[in-house]
Amino acid sequence: MIAPKDFLHRLRRDEVLLGTWSIIANATIVEIMCMAGLDFVILDLEHGVYDFGTLENAIRSAQGAGAAALVRVPDLTPATFQRVLDLGAQGVVVPQVRSAEDAADAVRCARWYPDGGRGYNPFTRASKYAAPPTVSGSDLISGLPAVAVIIENIEAYEDLGEICATPGLDVIYLGIYDMSLALGCDGDTQHPKVRAFVETAAAQVRSAGKTLGMMVRDDVSAEFALKLGASMLVWSVDSHMIWRAFRGPVEAISRRTEQIQPTKGDV
Repeated sequence: MIAPKDFLHRLRRDEVLLGTWSIIANATIVEIMCMAGLDFVILDLEHGVYDFGTLENAIRSAQGAGAAALVRVPDLTPATFQRVLDLGAQGVVVPQVRSAEDAADAVRCARWYPDGGRGYNPFTRASKYAAPPTVSGSDLISGLPAVAVIIENIEAYEDLGEICATPGLDVIYLGIYDMSLALGCDGDTQHPKVRAFVETAAAQVRSAGKTLGMMVRDDVSAEFALKLGASMLVWSVDSHMIWRAFRGPVEAISRRTEQIQPTKGDV
């Protein structure tokens, strides 16, 4: 397994790691973001426009820039896990789990026999294309990916205690956007109900010894997440970051244009 910056070891040591969501299927954008110093990037097969061809190039770009490549799979289809992990992703992020059984299925899809049903092929990118003469148990363990699930619906929230107890599950990420709808808050991620969910769930995750993942968008939300014990921080989304980068100049020039009204002689 290709492991930039010892991502898996750092994750399991509960170091603070910073990444972002990537929904734009462009390896150059991924490379630029990761060269800025991110620890990881989550390449999104659920809401993003990636296919397996663009995904392979994005994984290679992230790792070449020194960051880990994680992939949000669209569902619990074993074949999708297989292809993503054979491409060399350091981990999977699984959306819309609804129970501890779903969380256990996610772990099984990411694990080789006897802990799961993932097929072993020593000739893939994840295995550096070369079959070793023999494979020991320790070799297989060292190649295991990180497994994260997203808590973003009422069923998962109610079963969070059991989900936290899932063996082999590394990260529990709190999905505030879907949860804001599930809680009847109409997408308001700052609503008191959503904040209560975040604080309650974070305490459960940390008491269970799992890594807590949260989205942050600024210094204030980052400080809030860190105080709750989050160590996997996902800073916004590539599309929104690009929008913000260009929206600033547009607004600045608009303000200057309103302030400076040229006369005919100035034109």
